[in-house]
Amino acid sequence: MYYRFFSRIVVAVCLLIAFAAAQPPARDPNVEGPVVESLRQKADDETVSKFVAATEAMDSGRFDEAASLYEEVLKKAPEFDVALRRLGFSYVALGRRLEGLDLSERALKSNRSPENLVSRATVLISSDSPDFQPSQLEIDEANSLGREAWEKNADNTQDDAGAIIAQTLLMSKKFAEFELFMPKYRTKQPKSARAAYFNALLMANRGELAEAESEIARAKELGLPDEIVQPLEQDISEARDEAYFGLGRYRSFVWVAIGAVALWVVGLIVLLIVGWGLSKKTLRAIEESDPNDIRGEKQSSLKKVYRTVVSIAGVYYYVSQPFVIFLTIVFTASIIIGFFVVGHIPIGVAIGIVVAGGATIYYMLKSLFTRVKLEDPGRALTEAEAPALWQLVRDVADIIKTRPVSEIRITHGSDLAVYERGGFRAKMSDHAERILILGAAVLNDFDQNSFRAVLAHEYGHFSNRDTAGGDIAFRVNADIARIAESMVASETNTIYNLGFHFLRLFHFLFRRITHGASRLQEVLADRVAAYHFGPDTFKDGLQHVVRREVEFQRLADTEIKAALSGNRAIANLYEITLNEESTQKQIDDEVVAVMGRPTTDDDTHPSPQDRFRYVNGIRPSEAEHLHGEVWDLFADRAAITTEMSNVIEKLVRPDWRSEGMLGI
Repeated sequence: MYYRFFSRIVVAVCLLIAFAAAQPPARDPNVEGPVVESLRQKADDETVSKFVAATEAMDSGRFDEAASLYEEVLKKAPEFDVALRRLGFSYVALGRRLEGLDLSERALKSNRSPENLVSRATVLISSDSPDFQPSQLEIDEANSLGREAWEKNADNTQDDAGAIIAQTLLMSKKFAEFELFMPKYRTKQPKSARAAYFNALLMANRGELAEAESEIARAKELGLPDEIVQPLEQDISEARDEAYFGLGRYRSFVWVAIGAVALWVVGLIVLLIVGWGLSKKTLRAIEESDPNDIRGEKQSSLKKVYRTVVSIAGVYYYVSQPFVIFLTIVFTASIIIGFFVVGHIPIGVAIGIVVAGGATIYYMLKSLFTRVKLEDPGRALTEAEAPALWQLVRDVADIIKTRPVSEIRITHGSDLAVYERGGFRAKMSDHAERILILGAAVLNDFDQNSFRAVLAHEYGHFSNRDTAGGDIAFRVNADIARIAESMVASETNTIYNLGFHFLRLFHFLFRRITHGASRLQEVLADRVAAYHFGPDTFKDGLQHVVRREVEFQRLADTEIKAALSGNRAIANLYEITLNEESTQKQIDDEVVAVMGRPTTDDDTHPSPQDRFRYVNGIRPSEAEHLHGEVWDLFADRAAITTEMSNVIEKLVRPDWRSEGMLGI
């Protein structure tokens, strides 16, 4: 039994009922006539007229007037019990409760009639104050008086007595006795609004909500005011919600959960707005800054803000995962429950929703407890394999006045980048290993002078401490990619997968924040290169990198397709030359498109044309011009290119063996 259902509303509401019960809308002549006649035998006509007027005033709520007239009546008939009890009730309504209690007691001593019993009981548990709470002794006395009136079996007082008994039982929290009494009350008073109300309360307590609502409607038809039944109606509505969804008794938790989710959504919106604002501010800062400020001193505060915001956004991603898991559970459960409520369960859709929800929860929990291991790309290039290259790399570091790289790693692609390897403390104290990634595909026809400028750009990242942070950004991006790939592989990236939509949204948001910071870093690194080796040399180097990336992609794709279709080994991809003019034109057009495209919010680097524009006006320092190509700095170019070509062969055909064709 939900006894809390009673105690939550009954006391306040029952007091209103008791107060209203003592104010009948009209007097029954068959009952009131004998009362007036009994007074006529004790007093003159003027006193009788005052009594009638006093009763009319009391029934109309004019208690001041009623009290004054009843006082006049009692001067002529001091022991007239009806005037005593009605004056006592009027006193209670006027806030003179003690006087009212005294008069009701006098009336009861004069005549222990059912009416006086009910009147005394009503006064005991009534007051003009909404905060009034009778004592337990007063409640017990009222209950006893109500039962006595009930037993006297006077039809005209049965309803009042029944209401007193029901009310005082609830006020005493005697719920079992209340349940035993209500069938008697409801049977004896079938047309009582109060009996219908109390019966509705009993039905609701039993969980018979439809019957309870029916009784409430009946009570209202019988004249019970809306303000009295409204709290009970609200509780029944909440009980119905609880019955359907199991949320009623957990409303406080539900509201806390809703509030937490709302704050989380607001946080996402704030991060998006901050990211968008920082991106715009970065663009203005770049446009308005002095290109000769190669260290970006005026942008130092902006870089600090960016670093802080990126860290907050990264942490927010992991904070968001419990919310996404919670919403996934709620969404999945709601859809399934909705199917049951509707009475139609599309098995395929239901299974799809459950599988998608389960996969989301599994992949997110897995990402929280699985650390992504960073693998170094390519392989280390020893100094013996390229002694002149190592010397050039050290020379550029001396010119930039920064610590040289600890390792060069050669790869099969067109990569040209740097990073740091080591723990957080080592990176923050500038003691981490510095790594240069050098893609073999970018080296063809790369003159040493332009290469040196591009290398200076990479060293600019080191000297500007761009590589010291970024761990959290790397992990967030890696986790998002890993979870998204797992969902795609398991085919759970469906329209009703909330987790997948969250990944898309957060990745968009995170790009807006991190890519703005990345573009600022690239511009400042460009300035370092242009200052030490000249804007034109840097432009030549960047244009070469873009061209080789486009060119190698086209040549490698053509050769790989031909080798696979011809079931032959792939030729050395780094020694292939262009023979067709049409292919050369396609490459030229693609390079022009890449160089001339505008910068977008999704770019980690400004577009080449913007990068060229940003270094215009830089006054370069004097630097010796170098001659020759980068491959000249290697001891054995053929060995490197053959090895890298074999790496690609193994990637596209894992079961390929160097000693022969497939299957040989």
